[in-house]
Amino acid sequence: MAKTAILVTILIAFCTPALQKQSADKVLIGFYSEALCPDCMDFTCGALNEPFQKLILPDGGHIFTLNYVPWGNAIITRKGQFECQHGKMECTLNAVEACILHYYPNQTMFWPFLHCLDCQGEEPDLQLAEKCANDQSMNWAAIDACTTGDLGHKLELFYANETASLDPPHRYTPWVTINGKHDSHAEGYGLIQAVCEAYTGPQKPQACNE
Repeated sequence: MAKTAILVTILIAFCTPALQKQSADKVLIGFYSEALCPDCMDFTCGALNEPFQKLILPDGGHIFTLNYVPWGNAIITRKGQFECQHGKMECTLNAVEACILHYYPNQTMFWPFLHCLDCQGEEPDLQLAEKCANDQSMNWAAIDACTTGDLGHKLELFYANETASLDPPHRYTPWVTINGKHDSHAEGYGLIQAVCEAYTGPQKPQACNE
């Protein structure tokens, strides 16, 4: 176990995903998810979609940054393989999402992809993932190569470690944090209120006053 932990640490050190910039006054929403979790998809299409529609600044940006973590309840076996709660396709799609976050870390690119993948009224698969990526003019060949290669594996190790570092540990998905602190109220339609209360910027969107 100790050797495995050392190996994971080394891999993470050399394979940290690109991160979007976070300004001081923006709220950080942590969304700890897994690709085929029904409640996670409901959260994406419902409660999480509302801030993207309503919490907009005059310059067109948002008062929050989304930190999406595609690992959830997956585990790493003693052989170093991934096992996911909802089967092999979930592991594959977790890796797809990790690779897209690596190549397209800005939420203006990633969020439309995630919303497309989760909100079509059908269970996501690779065909839908490719369609959603192409709709955003993403390089599917690079994403696919990442998903099936060492890079995708290392990125998922990074997200496994990030999930394992939660304090308190996550007990279910979706697990939502606001500025690093778990907030069960934010895991539903209390998300807008939670973000508005945490926002310290000079101008709050009208939705914060409703």
